[in-house]
Amino acid sequence: MRKILFSAALVTLATACSSATATSGGGSNARNTITAAEIQAVRAPGWFAWDLIAAVRPHFLRSQSAQTLTEREPVFAVVYVDDIYHGELDSLKTLRLEKIHSIQFLSAFDARTRFGTDMPGGAILIRTL
Repeated sequence: MRKILFSAALVTLATACSSATATSGGGSNARNTITAAEIQAVRAPGWFAWDLIAAVRPHFLRSQSAQTLTEREPVFAVVYVDDIYHGELDSLKTLRLEKIHSIQFLSAFDARTRFGTDMPGGAILIRTL
């Protein structure tokens, strides 16, 4: 009986750990992604990517790291459109929503892994139609 209970506990623990890993890693969860359906549901005429992000995921636009003794300036994400560098956050004010399919925020670690450069503020990925 103890072996059965121990086995059941191990299975439960393994299942819990694997589902937590699948939903929390890589920046692909719902908190870090704005889908095409969500864009269609909330957009307003004349909106740009900045307007949408400010309305539904304002944390994308905030400083992503604390200031240090050597670096006093806040650090913000950079913008990539279809995996090509587009610019700083202000460049989101030039991207019309009509051509955007999805928007995703990548942490500094994920951005560095994907693009190979130091991005302490992370990156905002825009996918176009």
